[in-house]
Amino acid sequence: MASLRPGNTQLNDPSWSGSRKTIRLLSLVTAIGIFVGIVGLLLPRVFSYDNSSTAGDSKQVVARVTDFAATYNTYDVAKVADYQKRVKGLVSPSYNKEFVQVTNAIFKALKDKKQVSKNAKVLDVAVDSIDKDSAVALVAVDASVSNSDAKASISRHLRWKVNMVKLKGSWYVDKFESVAALTAEPSTPTATPTEGDTSK
Repeated sequence: MASLRPGNTQLNDPSWSGSRKTIRLLSLVTAIGIFVGIVGLLLPRVFSYDNSSTAGDSKQVVARVTDFAATYNTYDVAKVADYQKRVKGLVSPSYNKEFVQVTNAIFKALKDKKQVSKNAKVLDVAVDSIDKDSAVALVAVDASVSNSDAKASISRHLRWKVNMVKLKGSWYVDKFESVAALTAEPSTPTATPTEGDTSK
């Protein structure tokens, strides 16, 4: 049986040398194809994991913002310690220090008015942006406030932008600010001049 290995004459033959280059090129292309195929199989799993992780964090953010908005708008100025205790578990340590200082001052000023906020109802929460340790959410919440100066409760319609931080695996409110609700006003349409119209 003839040997399949090339002889010395074939090795020196330019056509045989060209065939070896072709074989090497095909092997390289095949290897690249296999690599791309493996990456193609793995990437969807990686992105799926990231997306599911973000979805889980988003749910936690929505839940925490919902609890915060309802708790923040449920208080009795005569019970400041209880109010501060309920809010403390929902906010970051840095924000809690600020919250305690502000409520101590404001509730003291409002104590004689016996102000109470209740019937807090969170209408909607949306996550505006999120990454592994911070997020921004928008929340709409209604509540009613009463005090000794008013005969009836006053309805409050609040819209907030809430900044969140993730600390030791849990999400907390780090700060928030009021945002103006979008309003639309009807406008009077203006007539479009037609060709040849000389009226002003």
